Amino acid sequence: MVNVQPKNKGKTSSLKEQCLRYFTPREVANLHSFPKDFQFPKHISLRQRYAMLGNSLSVAVVAPLLQYMFAEPS
Repeated sequence: MVNVQPKNKGKTSSLKEQCLRYFTPREVANLHSFPKDFQFPKHISLRQRYAMLGNSLSVAVVAPLLQYMFAEPS
């Protein structure tokens, strides 16, 4: 496990100063198993994209769960 410590302990520093960044909406979509060709409409703001992705479910998790739940008992 990697432990990320601030460079200046006890002081507030920006993400840039710590060499960190937020995931892009595309990276979040990838983590949620959205198709590579998925795109938001142009009028959707960056903030709305993050909100919609944050409220979404991962297809890679939900699909097997539903298959399991509705499978015929053996």
